Amino acid sequence: MRTCFFDTWAYIALANRSDAGHEVALEVDRFLAEEGWIAVTSDWVLDETVTQLHLLAGAKVVTQFLDDLDAQLKARQLMLLNVSTPRFDAAIKLFRKLAPKVPRLSLTDCTSFALMTELEVRWAFTADKHFYSAGPRIGPLVSLVDGEFTFRAPVP
Repeated sequence: MRTCFFDTWAYIALANRSDAGHEVALEVDRFLAEEGWIAVTSDWVLDETVTQLHLLAGAKVVTQFLDDLDAQLKARQLMLLNVSTPRFDAAIKLFRKLAPKVPRLSLTDCTSFALMTELEVRWAFTADKHFYSAGPRIGPLVSLVDGEFTFRAPVP
């Protein structure tokens, strides 16, 4: 089973047409769907996404996002993971290790790293550079190079 972790960056870029990464996010989303990749995310990522989308794009966009999310969950097109106590503990451990050398690292990112490591998910649908800090077995699919977002197709 090929899985890809959907980060907050991906959801915001997909839902918000005015986001600078919107077009590349659509490209990545189409690629993953056409190639049969399974989307995986966490309750913490969704919390962060809903909060940011509401701030950036307003209630109408976030409501549509929630409707789309609900449809994906009902269709079993998305695996939603819970950050349980053991996963939270693993995230705190990662945060303590990475925070001194990774500026502006979020605990939400560390929960994502912990989940990806636990489930052996190699690829993240994100352009968040913090995912490069997670170690050699985790890689973002989108990079920002010279002001342009570029998509690197995942290797199964």
